[in-house]
Amino acid sequence: MAENRVSEVLYEATRKLRKRRIPEARIDADILLAHVLKIERAEIYLNPDYELDRKELSTYEKLIERRLKREPVAFIVGHKEFLGFRFFLNKDVLIPRPETEILVEKVIEKARNIINLRSSGRGKDNFITILDLCTGSGNIAISLAKNIEFCKVYASDISKAAMQVARINARFHNVEGKVEMLFGDLFSPLEKVKENIIFDFIVSNPPYVKSTELPWLQPEVKKEPLSALDGGEDGLDFYRHIIPEVPRYLLGGGYLIMEVGDGQGESVMSLMRREKQFSVPELVKDYSGLDRVVIAQKLRF
Repeated sequence: MAENRVSEVLYEATRKLRKRRIPEARIDADILLAHVLKIERAEIYLNPDYELDRKELSTYEKLIERRLKREPVAFIVGHKEFLGFRFFLNKDVLIPRPETEILVEKVIEKARNIINLRSSGRGKDNFITILDLCTGSGNIAISLAKNIEFCKVYASDISKAAMQVARINARFHNVEGKVEMLFGDLFSPLEKVKENIIFDFIVSNPPYVKSTELPWLQPEVKKEPLSALDGGEDGLDFYRHIIPEVPRYLLGGGYLIMEVGDGQGESVMSLMRREKQFSVPELVKDYSGLDRVVIAQKLRF
């Protein structure tokens, strides 16, 4: 890059990214420069004539080269915002998506309804228990712990590397006392928990991409762990494993809330109806009108 001024450096970086058909090239260029300069993105535009020193320019050029190779920006900078919270990431975990915020918002909404229906005291009647399956970076579990005052969240994942990232995030957000990380496959780690827990909520954003669609994913998505994406031949393998087990662990009146892929809503609701232990499932669309979250309440017998 011939010029070292912020405005010129950004122009050249954006040009390179656009030439390679990188989506949101200018935004990516901004984020990466802000990361190098250790400032907020908005501050870039307050100092367009700032001249990068040799080290800053070299570092920035290297980051742009990584982006040109379609490495996700979140992996390059090492973090991603989710519901206003920062989550540390690496190649071992799925990058949190804005659409998943809908799932968290629905849990918070239902949790507040439960609390309002229970005693007005601060005791156990107001205490919410949550199980988060396939927790990954811990973004769902930790966001719930930050937003629900009296709760305990158990978060399981079969990946030891993902568990390590989730624990770092829990420590960063100071919720280690509210979120217990459990290593293992889906419900199996609960056997190691001393108390016999029945949950108010069981939530999950499981892998739901069809195996046949994996080769056609965007280059950036292919750099995320495939085990966190591959939902089997029809994308529903994890729903078939999770849903039949849920009634055993869910309190009567409690909720099963799961993220789904586009077009999977009806199939997942059918799996829920098959168990005959849930009320009529509810499908929530995202802001693009696509299937995103399915909610079912366990019947009280």
